[in-house]
Amino acid sequence: MGRAAFIASPPAPRGGPRLRAQGCRLWDADGAERLDFDMAGAAALLGHAHPVVEAAVAAGVATAHDAAAALSTLLPRAPRVRFTADEAQALPAAIDAARRATGRRRAAVWESGAGIFGGVADAAAIVVDPLGVSPAELARARADADACGAVLVFDEGLSGFRVHERGVQGLSGVTPDLSVFGAQLANGRALGAVAGAPELIDAIDDEDLAPPRPDALCAAAATLALLDAAPVAARVAVLGAELQAEVTRLAEASGAAPGFSLAGDPSLPTPLFGAPWLEGLWLREMAARGLNVIGPHALSAAHGEPEIARLIAAYARILPMMADEVRPRTSVRRDLIALPARPEGLA
Repeated sequence: MGRAAFIASPPAPRGGPRLRAQGCRLWDADGAERLDFDMAGAAALLGHAHPVVEAAVAAGVATAHDAAAALSTLLPRAPRVRFTADEAQALPAAIDAARRATGRRRAAVWESGAGIFGGVADAAAIVVDPLGVSPAELARARADADACGAVLVFDEGLSGFRVHERGVQGLSGVTPDLSVFGAQLANGRALGAVAGAPELIDAIDDEDLAPPRPDALCAAAATLALLDAAPVAARVAVLGAELQAEVTRLAEASGAAPGFSLAGDPSLPTPLFGAPWLEGLWLREMAARGLNVIGPHALSAAHGEPEIARLIAAYARILPMMADEVRPRTSVRRDLIALPARPEGLA
């Protein structure tokens, strides 16, 4: 019996309004159009309902072997690959494989600027979310894992092939022992994958991996082939850097900078708020302008200069509102207030 237990995803709700999605746009049941900057939680890297991916799903001929070969080809050192039904199942399976390989139990987290949280003496696995982490820091994580004999795991559920056409490994030159990927592999369809050294992949218990859906494997094979032929990472990085620079300028010019910034990796610019009510204002005003934003701005191959310009224009209107919220209120001295005389007849 596998030790990395998984929970099956609940079925999709029946009835109610359904969204139609194409490229970077959404339409609700009433036909209202919204520009999407969530992109299925950053998973639809090629854009919603990409025609090549949907054609591959309709054909239904790709197998797990095809998808695994496509992923292995994209990654440095051509690692072995195993798939599972969902990303949430992949990381526990990778950690459990590290426990079997090392004979240890504990999984530690490596954090940028802080190193390994909680020490390394008995760690089976050291897990790193590499999005936005510098190559030098990832090299230190690699050295820390080697020093204590732990398995280094990159959780690339968000970074995937968003930051580089060969993943974070290709960008940094640092190779983990295992990497975990998610729905980005299948352009938004539920899927998880573990890739890495053969002896570690062989240590995964089959019962720790729920079978992936055939349509997700077809989507993954097509998505990965498209990413190999025309990498989108460089384009996304340029758009994101442009967005960050212009929004930063607007925030500083409007006086909103003390309460708002657009930070993080250019491929996934992340709004940071100085107070909860600023986030509420931001969400409300973005929705009023037909923009679907929830958190990080998940740029994709379907976004271009017109979409970035529309988002920047929204910020140009919203940031002054934020500035009004963070601007210090001028206090009035009580001795400067002229009070009217007390009306006659009142005690």
